[in-house]
Amino acid sequence: MISTDHQSTLGASQRRLGEHLQAAGLLNSEQLCEAIEYQCLYGGKLGTSLIELGLIDEKQLARILSQQLKRHYIKPELLMKVPNSVLNLISKKTALKYQVVPYHKDGKKLFVALNETTNLSNIDELSFQLDHIIIPLAIPEVRLMLALNKHYGLQLTPRYKTLSGQINRRMQAAQKSKPQTSLYADKESNNSSADVSAWPLLGDTSHAAEDEESSNYYWSEPDRKAEKNTTDLYQKLSIAQDRDDIAKAIITYINADFPKCALLMVRKETVNGWLAAVENRNQPFEQIIISLQDHSVFGLVASSRSHYLGPLIDSPQNCIISDYFATKLPQDVLVIPLTVQERLVCILYIQGDIDNLRQHLDEYQNIASKAEMSFKLLILKNKILAG
Repeated sequence: MISTDHQSTLGASQRRLGEHLQAAGLLNSEQLCEAIEYQCLYGGKLGTSLIELGLIDEKQLARILSQQLKRHYIKPELLMKVPNSVLNLISKKTALKYQVVPYHKDGKKLFVALNETTNLSNIDELSFQLDHIIIPLAIPEVRLMLALNKHYGLQLTPRYKTLSGQINRRMQAAQKSKPQTSLYADKESNNSSADVSAWPLLGDTSHAAEDEESSNYYWSEPDRKAEKNTTDLYQKLSIAQDRDDIAKAIITYINADFPKCALLMVRKETVNGWLAAVENRNQPFEQIIISLQDHSVFGLVASSRSHYLGPLIDSPQNCIISDYFATKLPQDVLVIPLTVQERLVCILYIQGDIDNLRQHLDEYQNIASKAEMSFKLLILKNKILAG
């Protein structure tokens, strides 16, 4: 679940990061607005959106975060080269629970990449469990996820898998265009702990940071006996602090009538799972990937930009969503696109009896329209807060 603390600090953290990037000449106001819009639609940290859009690279972001958050700086790729003696200080269970990767041990100090550096209770818990003073590092969100995947087996979402490939290709291209330098010019790339003395010592004990909580959270099914309240839904959409607030409000409402419903994000040539009302223990919904290039109800809706009401016929791509809900085809479905500023952002999928779906068609189309407004409002609020 997205924490209240995270919600209250999201806008301020974006403002500070954006100002630092602009002051460094790495970003202009139009690019910052583009990244904020992207983040509002697709989630994650602002820095992740900046990297994904190709506006800055990992090292630039890490250096700015180091200045902004007053944290030690390390080259992000060094987090992939941590020795086992350090990694073994934190168990897999603890690493995945707190989203933390240890980097360097110095006596009782343990320097770590940590996703929630604003969560002082988590830092205190880690310090107690590990019997070390925890010193958070300035590490981009995407690199932390990749390191958790390599060292502790975190299952990456399709987004991070794609972004990993983009980063590798950019690094290879930069390496090819980089002039040859002395063999001694960059020793720290070959030694994950040799660069400790070169870190800027910017407040080892400070825990104030801009980090956001991960946008991945677990669905807890609501009490369907509770009376549906459209006014309450619209109120939630009007005050949504992030994209996950929007998704949860919609799915909670529709789930009262249709237990098999979900929202999927549209990303170039695929739709990826975002939030489903039913949790499949064998397959996280965020791992769902459906191609828009092959025949499916999602491809039909994406190309037409209009809703579909009818049978979900048997096809390989349609089977992916039906298998998740443990149903056999054909099934009756209602599929509605959500478009924000002419961008197809996500698709609402609802499975149920055709007559019942038809009765709710106008209502759910109206909800989709309200959700589009909520996205636009969220983008505007974050652009205002960005200064």
